[in-house]
Amino acid sequence: MQFSHNGLTIALDNGNGDVSFISHAHSDHVNGVKRNKKHSIIASEETIALANLAGEFISLPQGARLLNAGHILGSRQLLVEDEQSGEISVYTGDISLSDNIIVKGCDIPTKCDKLVLDATYADPKYVFPNYEDVCGSISKWVSANRNCNLVIGAYDLGKAQEVVKILNEYNKVVPLVTEKAARFCDVYKKFGVKLDWFEVGTDEAEKAMRDSFVAIVPMRKATRYFCRRLSEAFGRKTLCAVATGWALTHRFDTDTAFPLSDHADFNDLKKYVEESGAKELSFLQGEGSHLIQGGLRGLGEKH
Repeated sequence: MQFSHNGLTIALDNGNGDVSFISHAHSDHVNGVKRNKKHSIIASEETIALANLAGEFISLPQGARLLNAGHILGSRQLLVEDEQSGEISVYTGDISLSDNIIVKGCDIPTKCDKLVLDATYADPKYVFPNYEDVCGSISKWVSANRNCNLVIGAYDLGKAQEVVKILNEYNKVVPLVTEKAARFCDVYKKFGVKLDWFEVGTDEAEKAMRDSFVAIVPMRKATRYFCRRLSEAFGRKTLCAVATGWALTHRFDTDTAFPLSDHADFNDLKKYVEESGAKELSFLQGEGSHLIQGGLRGLGEKH
């Protein structure tokens, strides 16, 4: 997907244009651009660091600006205004309207003609519980099982750092993280986010594992089978959980699951579209028919 602006073709999280806008550092939004090593790139400083991007980084073209997306550190939306017609186009990438423990919720433009919207959770069955309540549930589970080893499945970038922060703030716990997640934690710390963690394989981690510990692992590792192996290895009961918005509808091979999401749910996506006044709506990362069927104000025929 692309925007045409002032003679430039701006590719949206892909490499098929004169310049690529990268909304954030998750691999599904970066890989298409990384394959084109000579591509010109528009991205936030945080995204450049998190994605370890190389290339020519250009200033925003006249009439373009970045808006906070509220998804992970450095996530941005792109707004471009046509100089002649005044038409405003917005690409959201992944967004969250709610503040979380690390980033502020996204900015909603007050005027928008064409909107390209992330529709990951654009279905009425996805309405997330109150964020503080989810954090509280994680904290209570950790406190109630302080004599066990605990494993929490979370994506290495974004969610892992959010869970680290929750454990630091709510439980005064310093969790173990993988080498990959630790690199992202280092970048978060560089940009002013205070996090405390132990990287697996270090002396600090080995010392921490002498007693019951909390570990944040890739989602695929958070299984009862993996926890049984840990119980055998450490001689201590091990429980597992996952932290993901998909916990609302998916079943996981874990002891519990927390619907912790850094995406907008159905109600927030609907609110975004209504408040932006979008006249033309396209969808990315999902199918938005439920939003259209909801009779959103101000939408034209195109979608």
